[in-house]
Amino acid sequence: MKAVRILAGMAAITLGPLPGGLFAQDQQAALKNLEEAYLSDRFEECTKLSGDFIQAHPQSPNLPLVYLYQARSFYSLSRWAEAKAAYEKAAAAKEKEIKEEVSLNLALIAGSQADGSPEKSPERQKGYEEALTRIRAFLQEYPQSESRTEGLLFEARLHLLLGKYAESSQSLDLARQADKDKLYLDEIDGMQAFAEARRSEELMADFKKAEAEAASARAGQIYGKLANSGSPAVAAEASLQLAALDINARRYSEAIQRLRSIPGKEEILARLRAKLDSLNAEIRESGSTPERMKKIQRETKKIGEARARTDPSAQALLQLGTAFLQTRKYDEARLVFRHVARYGGPESLEDAEQKIIMTYALQGRTGEADKRLEEYRRKHPDQKGISGLVDYLVGRALLEDGKTDEAIRRLESAQEKSPGERFTDEIPRFIASAYQKAGKGAEALQYYEKFLNEVKAGKTKVPDESYESTQLLYASALLTEKKIPEGIGKLKELAASAKTASIREDAELRLGNALRSAQQPAEAAEVFAKFAATYPGSKNAGNALLFRGDALLEAKKADEAVAAWKELVTRQKDSPVAVDASERIWRTYAREKKSELMRAAQEEQLKNFPKEPRNIGVYLARGASFADSRDEAQALAAYRQAFGLFQELYPDIATSPPPPQISDLAYSALERSADLNITRAKSLGTYSNLSEDQKKQWADFLGQATEGYGQAVLGYSPSRVAPTLSKLVTLVLFRFQAGEAPVEESLKPFRDLAAKAGGQPGLVAQVLFAQASVPFEANQPALALRLYEDAYKKSAENGVPLDWRDLERFARALLSAGKNEEARPIFERIQKEFPASGPKDPKLRAQASAIFGLGLIDFQAGRKEEAEKQFAKLTKDYPWSEKLQEANYLRGQALAATGRYEGSEDKPGAFQLWAKVIESNKTDNETKARAMLAFGKGLEDVADKKIPTKQIDQGEGKPPLDPLDLAVSYYRKVDLYYDSLPEFAAEGLLKAAKIRRSQQKNAEARELAGTLLEKYGNSSSAAEARELLNSLPPASAPPS
Repeated sequence: MKAVRILAGMAAITLGPLPGGLFAQDQQAALKNLEEAYLSDRFEECTKLSGDFIQAHPQSPNLPLVYLYQARSFYSLSRWAEAKAAYEKAAAAKEKEIKEEVSLNLALIAGSQADGSPEKSPERQKGYEEALTRIRAFLQEYPQSESRTEGLLFEARLHLLLGKYAESSQSLDLARQADKDKLYLDEIDGMQAFAEARRSEELMADFKKAEAEAASARAGQIYGKLANSGSPAVAAEASLQLAALDINARRYSEAIQRLRSIPGKEEILARLRAKLDSLNAEIRESGSTPERMKKIQRETKKIGEARARTDPSAQALLQLGTAFLQTRKYDEARLVFRHVARYGGPESLEDAEQKIIMTYALQGRTGEADKRLEEYRRKHPDQKGISGLVDYLVGRALLEDGKTDEAIRRLESAQEKSPGERFTDEIPRFIASAYQKAGKGAEALQYYEKFLNEVKAGKTKVPDESYESTQLLYASALLTEKKIPEGIGKLKELAASAKTASIREDAELRLGNALRSAQQPAEAAEVFAKFAATYPGSKNAGNALLFRGDALLEAKKADEAVAAWKELVTRQKDSPVAVDASERIWRTYAREKKSELMRAAQEEQLKNFPKEPRNIGVYLARGASFADSRDEAQALAAYRQAFGLFQELYPDIATSPPPPQISDLAYSALERSADLNITRAKSLGTYSNLSEDQKKQWADFLGQATEGYGQAVLGYSPSRVAPTLSKLVTLVLFRFQAGEAPVEESLKPFRDLAAKAGGQPGLVAQVLFAQASVPFEANQPALALRLYEDAYKKSAENGVPLDWRDLERFARALLSAGKNEEARPIFERIQKEFPASGPKDPKLRAQASAIFGLGLIDFQAGRKEEAEKQFAKLTKDYPWSEKLQEANYLRGQALAATGRYEGSEDKPGAFQLWAKVIESNKTDNETKARAMLAFGKGLEDVADKKIPTKQIDQGEGKPPLDPLDLAVSYYRKVDLYYDSLPEFAAEGLLKAAKIRRSQQKNAEARELAGTLLEKYGNSSSAAEARELLNSLPPASAPPS
């Protein structure tokens, strides 16, 4: 728009020599003063002198010429109504030149007055049409006018503003033909660029992105040429327009760089004066010619135009502030606008002050915005439009903050204050949205209906596009409020009869999706097919074909869906939607368990889109498929390809980091490889039973898994780190419990990771917190607690997430240290941060763990009623949970401490509870092993204290069992059933050996201790077993 306004100002005709016969002798002095004031750009003085002359000499034959001077001065001052009145009186002149100038400038004034009307208002449209009528009359009446080129340029501008692009192009072609001396090439090119930019905006509004971008690129090429032209004023204007294009395309850094290079008005004027001085010097040296005089006249006019227009450096700053606004850097924008308000001159002051108010409104600082607005109103009482705009922006800010009632009040105020403004059309939509956001769907529908009815009845006037956009939102609101048939009906109506092409297109697409929501997939598929056929050039044509396949799949027509997607891939191979279709094809085959077809479709995608980041997911899916079919080699190869593609696409992640979701996906390939390597190690069997070669292979698999988890931890975003660290804990515990590595060595992977993550304190805290789980599980709770507490504090300082398994261990460590109430907030954190969203959500285990922990705290504190509530909730909501049996195990421990080993069905004793734990198929092996050890210890207590128990009863007529023999049997079962838990198995064998030594059954004691040292030599029980073995008499010695 700025280029066009400048062109409008160019059309003022320079006054030629005054015909002497027009003047009476007594008026010549006054006229000479008037002429001198005008030619010296003292326009205010000229208007006063001309007014004085008219009043003093109302019958003077020179009045038309005086009115002409007056009109030109008012025109230069942008006082359009007064300029128009003066020109109309100047039209009484007989001279053809004056009549010609009057005809042209009345057209220009009509255009300028229309520019001042609110956007989209009927007054603006009417004003442009009046200006077009006038300029056509000028061109027809004065076909040989020297101002014909300027008139044609103005006609082209009006056609553009009225959306008549073909007519505008014709006018520009005629302007090029009329410009015989090539004096207006820059202006014509500028108009052409403006036309392309305007066309780009409309194409974008019609969702024709590719065409819009092409038009914008053409505008940019022309402006780029003009920015390097010889005229400093034209170059500055072109640079401003290029910056505007950059801002619209969100190329903010380029826009900012360009805006900083734009010179100020004084610099431009100095360059123009230098050129004019050069031309004058040429005339003095070589004489005057008509061509040289035309050049001087043209350069003089350029100086006048540059002097009259706003300082381009101030405009550049305003655009710079706009760039900051659009990037939501409101504080920076406000600083720029304040600078413009202080130093940019009076022509920029009001705009800058308005923009400052807008920064507060957009920032949601509504009180400050209102305060500044009140100051502005007092300073500029004639400026009304800003008040409505601020109400509009504040209303939107309040709506975003959820203050719906206040938002509605401010938006209604904006609607009342700013009829016809560009933003006013949007207000009904936001008011209705406010009602919806407040949960008042019925009121939202009523508001839509009221507004639409007022428009239909002619009470409210808005453009067709705005009316139809609101109808579209009304249809969506109907669907949201479950009025499906009405919503679908409204969409069908708009798709069939909307006047705005973009609305018809949008309604058609929404109709298809609405039909899918209404469980009418077959009808939806037909709508999508029709959309693609009707709008083949639309940016949504691909989406329509994609959705058609989705609808067919929902209609249980998988083969047709796949065929539709394949057609889309063929037709739009280079578009992103083709990748979506390709993914849907192989995922459909995957759901249908058609592995060969799935892999073939995946290979097709990898071939068609080799550099597509989503192919990382393809390789991951292939790896999972191969893993399911036990083809571990191909699974690992696929995972390597996934990470390899990531490294190829993002070779330098330090300077060009990938999107977090892509990065996490890639590093999950390393995590999955690690999972698979653990599976490979477990498939070899129990470590203690492996051959040396197998042990080496076992260790190699786990070493690769450790490396994979470590790399994943270092590459993941914070939310993905903790669960992977928990897997690393499980891995090192697997090695430790197998007897392959002692505790100290098991901590090494965590220490290495912490060293590599040294510059990321949050990640270091996560690593060290997970590390503490290793000594905890290795029965070193004091060391674990010290590590936990330090790392937990650091994790809180850095606000990083932790895995629920490690949090549970931390809470258990606190419990073991008697810090029960400190453990409570940890269990409560697990409850809060790991909510389960469905019956198969893995986080259900976290919830069960938290409930068990809270129940345990109450149980140990003697709050039996509260504890039973928690355990009852555990039994009801999580009957599958191993925590249920862990609760039984601990309740048994508490009863055993009081000697209550036996009980009834209603009030079971310790032995009954432990039996439930051991017999339940929902109990994990570790808890079963603990229960067996507890059972054995309980039987030792029975033997020592002669406590009666049913456990030794063999039935009527049979002697009771020896409790110690039964205890040894339980201890041996731990080794027999749970040798994969070496610490527990070793403890059982040691306890059994001690019993047999006390019974002087030395051979069995020796056999038990020897088995322990052979199978579990690295366990914590090994040293005591060696001492016991050395304390036994030699095998040949008789018992003493």
